[in-house]
Amino acid sequence: MTRRFFIYLFVILMPVWASAQNVVVKAEADSVMMWIGQQTGIHVEVSCDAGQTVTFPLYRDTIVKGLEILPPVLTDTQYLNDKRRMVLTRTYTVTCFDSALIYIPYIPVNVDGMEYRSNRLAMAFISYDIPEGGEKQIFGPKDNLKTPVRFYEIKGMMWFWLLAALAISLSFYMLVRYRDDKPIIRKIRIEPKVPAHVRALSEIESLRNSGGPHAEDAKAYYTSLTDILREYINDRFGFNATEMTSDEILEKLEESRDRESLSCLRDLLSTADMVKFAKFKPMLNENDRNLVTAMEFVNDTRIEVSEEDLKPREEETVVEMKRSREARLALLLAGSLMALAGAVFLVLTILKLYYLFF
Repeated sequence: MTRRFFIYLFVILMPVWASAQNVVVKAEADSVMMWIGQQTGIHVEVSCDAGQTVTFPLYRDTIVKGLEILPPVLTDTQYLNDKRRMVLTRTYTVTCFDSALIYIPYIPVNVDGMEYRSNRLAMAFISYDIPEGGEKQIFGPKDNLKTPVRFYEIKGMMWFWLLAALAISLSFYMLVRYRDDKPIIRKIRIEPKVPAHVRALSEIESLRNSGGPHAEDAKAYYTSLTDILREYINDRFGFNATEMTSDEILEKLEESRDRESLSCLRDLLSTADMVKFAKFKPMLNENDRNLVTAMEFVNDTRIEVSEEDLKPREEETVVEMKRSREARLALLLAGSLMALAGAVFLVLTILKLYYLFF
């Protein structure tokens, strides 16, 4: 009967004993001897089957008397054997502020409601050995060392200050314009028109310098020469000579000048028509004579212009007598935005000054 009882008891307790053999709790410290105030880590490692519930002890401030816990307390989980086993590691950062030999008998861990205990730990915290009279060499905290300010440290502050000054100046200008509501005045620079005879003589001179009278292509030469004269007549006498025939031009000119003064011009235009339409080839001296004739005609008919009329002048034109409502609102909005930007840059400048000197 007694033998059968022990057999039954063994069968009942065997699963519990086997489960207990599958749970391993181990504790270790990074250092066992330290100076007072020095920090070290205590690692509690639990190895058990995956899926088991592990509960670590809830320490508030100390593990044992004198051994203080510093936050944070970290827990790491690692799976082994195709996730059939798991290893949980709880890390405590501890320290002590008195010289002492601290003994930790065990750290309890609950696994599926059963308590398991770790191995024992011992840690020693030792104080500094200060020789007699050496306490006078221990000094209190020092004041902050003030270093000289360098240019690169204030370069950004200078940019903020300049931007603040520019933004505030623009806002002030826009708000003053908004308040005054003055008419907008635009100055226009008027360049004097080149007199007709100056332009014509310049073009004739350019034609002569280019070798026109001695060119083999007489048609191109006389076409250029007559075009210059037609443009001059158009500006000088006020009729569209560029669209008229030679005879029509001469008839118009005879209304304001005598026929004899136009005889040389008549010969020039007649020669030009013969060259352009009848393939006439004049002599070189005839080309030179016609060039001189053109210059004489321009000089005889030109109108003198005073030097004062040749100078450029400026005129003021009122573009808008009064600003529109939209323009005034735009000035007000732009001025307000510039003022806001200036205030922001000014605050940034003050903050940089504060951080730099205080």
